[in-house]
Amino acid sequence: MPDTPLQTRLDFYGLAKADTDSFDGVRQALARRLDTALAAFYDTISARPELARFFDSNQQMNRAKSLEGEHWQAVFRDGVDQRFYERALRIGNVHARIGLEPHWYVGAYAMVLEHLVMEIVAPGWQRYLPWKRAQARQAVVLIKIALLDIDIALSGYFRDMKEKTRAIVGDGLGSALEKLAQGDLTVALTGFPAEYRKVADDFNAATVSLNGTIGEVVAGVHAITTGSSEIRSASDDLARRTEEQAASLEETAAAVAQTNARVQQTAEIAGKARTTIQAATAMADDGSAIVAKAVSAMDMIEKSSSRINNIISVIDSIAFQTNLLALNAGVEAARAGETGKGFAVVASEVRALAQRCAEAADEVKALITASSQHVADGVDLVSRSGEAFAAITRGVADLSHAIDAIADSTDVQAESLGQINSAVGDLDRSTQQNAAMAEQCTAAAASLAREAERLRAGFAAFRTDGAGDAGLSTLDVRRSLAA
Repeated sequence: MPDTPLQTRLDFYGLAKADTDSFDGVRQALARRLDTALAAFYDTISARPELARFFDSNQQMNRAKSLEGEHWQAVFRDGVDQRFYERALRIGNVHARIGLEPHWYVGAYAMVLEHLVMEIVAPGWQRYLPWKRAQARQAVVLIKIALLDIDIALSGYFRDMKEKTRAIVGDGLGSALEKLAQGDLTVALTGFPAEYRKVADDFNAATVSLNGTIGEVVAGVHAITTGSSEIRSASDDLARRTEEQAASLEETAAAVAQTNARVQQTAEIAGKARTTIQAATAMADDGSAIVAKAVSAMDMIEKSSSRINNIISVIDSIAFQTNLLALNAGVEAARAGETGKGFAVVASEVRALAQRCAEAADEVKALITASSQHVADGVDLVSRSGEAFAAITRGVADLSHAIDAIADSTDVQAESLGQINSAVGDLDRSTQQNAAMAEQCTAAAASLAREAERLRAGFAAFRTDGAGDAGLSTLDVRRSLAA
């Protein structure tokens, strides 16, 4: 099996087969002196602002002290295993993240080890023996000098690494980034050491991908500029036509509204005319009935006149006969002489009375004849009036039907025009809204055109390697780098 990083270190340090007794002795020394050593160390940290700033509170410092004590005790209790390696790596990562320089960490070991070496070399009462204290101090000085040497060597190593990194970043990556900041997307990193080859490859892949992306964006911006110009032109035409349509539709709506109002008035007038015609029809029917009654009365008067003529004829006949009898009576009275003078007088009076009756009968007859003529004329006029009233009644009935049809048609037209008016009103509102939306679209298209022009001007600062590279995708970049 290949050696792990921990196993390689254990072999090199000679700890692969560590003495268990040694581990037990150190563990016992840790149990007796570690807390005191860590307390003294963290007191020193608290007294130095440049170290105390890494802790937000005393609670956080106490927690770090507890974890470090557990770390030391665990390694001498469980051995130098993978858990120890991972804990040590985690501690180093934390120091790197918070920016704690290595010399502070190495110096901390020197302070803690001073207490532990004293405990191991001169434990308990032996610390009062001068040669034991001298041995302990010698061991402590040796350890501190060794750690100081390590500190200085690590500082030199990290300084050299910083210089190399600074040179790489400043001379190579810095200048490339400067060109990239100036818009040169054709820049590439070359000549990087092997340990920084991935950085160079990733940077070059990023610039190639950015080159292609910017090329595609520039082409897209050009298309957007062209399209937005066409959209703006179309939106202008649409807005203008919509505005004209809205104006025409508004006039149409006003005309339809006026027509609707007039048709409503016509419907009201037709309704009133219907009522008037119905009343006139009723009156014409009443007149026709009255005329019919008048004709009937005239017929009865005519019949009565005929009967009166007959009676007058009888009276005339009676007067004639009376006159004749009176004449005969006068003749007989004349024959009788003196004795018949009285009869002669009576006969003369009777004859005179008969004569007056005949004259009166002639006058009555003349009057009756004239009345009959007048009655006949009246009957003719009444008959003709009846016919006229009948014609008027029929005409009024036809007119009533026509007015009813007109009124019904006007009502239907009024209802239809009302619906048309409502629909035209809705269409007018929709057209007004469309006109407003068209204006908004025009404004949006103009704004899009300005933004596209600003984007085009912004991307004009980038320098790419031609339109051919604009089609490269990230996958193409990685494949080209791999090749």
